[in-house]
Amino acid sequence: MELALEYERPLSERLRWFAYGGPVGEPALGPVAFPHRISALVNPMAPITHHWLDATHITFGVVTAGVRSEQWRVEASVFNGREPDENRTDFDLAAFDSYSARVSVAPTPSTVVQVSAGWLNDAEQEPGFPRNDVTRVTASASYHRALGASALWASTVAWGMNDEPVATTHAGLLESTLTVRDRHVGFMRMELVGKPAHDLHVHESNDVFTVGKIQLGYAYYLRPTSGLQMGLGGSVSGSFVSPALAPRYSGRVAPGVTVFLTLRPSAHSM
Repeated sequence: MELALEYERPLSERLRWFAYGGPVGEPALGPVAFPHRISALVNPMAPITHHWLDATHITFGVVTAGVRSEQWRVEASVFNGREPDENRTDFDLAAFDSYSARVSVAPTPSTVVQVSAGWLNDAEQEPGFPRNDVTRVTASASYHRALGASALWASTVAWGMNDEPVATTHAGLLESTLTVRDRHVGFMRMELVGKPAHDLHVHESNDVFTVGKIQLGYAYYLRPTSGLQMGLGGSVSGSFVSPALAPRYSGRVAPGVTVFLTLRPSAHSM
C-alpha cells in the first residue's frame, strides 16, 4: 500500500517545508483515503465514490513537496496517474506524467477542510475501452470530537468530479462513526454518484446514470490482548439505481449484507 519516505525542515518558527515520495504512495489529491479516515476505519467496504475521491491512494511512483504551518498545508505532486492492474504482487511503475495540488486548512483542532485538483494521464482502463485521461477535482471536510475518555465521533463529507472524454460526472459522500468505550462502534455511509454507462456494463448507452447507496453497521471489539484487539461486525445496505437500470437489478433497490472479523492495535497513549 505504501513504500515512501518523508523529509521535513523548518523555514521559520511557524513554517516548515517538506518533501515526500517513493515507489508506492499517495499524491496530493483528495481527502484522506477511506482505509485511513477516522470516519471510516471500521468499515471494510470501499465507497462507490472511491474513483471520484481517493482512488490515487495507491500510486506506483509519486513525488510531493509543500509548505505547512499548524493550521494549513499547501502541496503539489507529480506522479504516475495510471491505476495498478489486478496483480497486486508487483510494481506497476510508469512515467511521472500526471500532476496535482492540494490546499488543506484546519480552522479548529477538530476540523480539516481540503480542496484539490489533478490531471491523471491514462488514468483508468475499462474492458474494451482505451485508457483515458481524467481531470479530477475534490473538496471535503472532516470533523472528529472526543465525547469522553474512550468515546469518539468522527464524520466526513466529500464531493468529487471527474472530467473524462466520455462525460463529466459528480459524486458525493457523507459518512460517520461513533466509538463508545473503545469497544462499541456504529457507522453509517450515504453516497450519490453519476456513473457513466460503461462503468455499469450498459454498453449500448452513453448516458450517465445516478446511483446511490446507504449503509448502516456495527462492530463489537473484545478486550485487548497482547496489544491487539479483535472485533466482529456487520452491516446492511441498500443500493439505489435509476428506473432505466431497474430491469437489470430486479428492481430499483439492491439490498446487501456484510459480516466481518477485524483485528487492530489496541488503544495507546504517547
